[in-house]
Amino acid sequence: MKLQLRDARIKAAVVMKDGNIIAETEHADQLYPQYSITKSLLSLCIGFLLDAGRLALTSGLGEFVEMPADAPLSAVTLEELLTMRSGLNAELLFADRRTCPDYLAACLHQKIGKKKGFYNNADAYLAGRMAEAAYGQPLEQLITERIFAPLGITEFAFESDPQGHFFGASGLQLSTRDLAKLGESVRTCTLYPRAYCEEATRAHSEIDGRAYGYFFWIGEVCCFMS
Repeated sequence: MKLQLRDARIKAAVVMKDGNIIAETEHADQLYPQYSITKSLLSLCIGFLLDAGRLALTSGLGEFVEMPADAPLSAVTLEELLTMRSGLNAELLFADRRTCPDYLAACLHQKIGKKKGFYNNADAYLAGRMAEAAYGQPLEQLITERIFAPLGITEFAFESDPQGHFFGASGLQLSTRDLAKLGESVRTCTLYPRAYCEEATRAHSEIDGRAYGYFFWIGEVCCFMS
């Protein structure tokens, strides 16, 4: 069934029922920037690595990313990054990934504040660097093989920093149709360790007055099919 859009701000829409697409608008197969959904996709990758024992929530950033031992960020844990509680509150945000010649160096020069819980792209970028180091291969390979291939997603785009590292905060492009598949896979926990899905999608911190999990914003209802 084809749907008609009445709001010009909405590019495309898909309706799913029982895991099947039952209606969609035009352009549902066109690639669109998915912005911070990239963070949630990164979180799913981290779930695989935690399950395989390659990472731990208590792992420190300095264990996986080369930096001075006395760097303030060295002791920041993976869990603190996943929940935006690293203490970074500088505006290392969307545009910086294109203007900064070395994003990691820029992060390392930022001060860590005493207050935790600031939404920022640096935490996701750094978590991605940890995941990439733990995986030992480009993170795009893990995403493609463990998530996209099983879902039949073949058209997509990623973004990297100037040094070629996966930019875990943004840059993903997917079609609305494939985004629906990805969302359904999370809802049903089809591909991922269930224990991690449940942890990732429950509240661990409060960001801007809203509940936040492991790179997932948390609504009032979040459940999985058995």
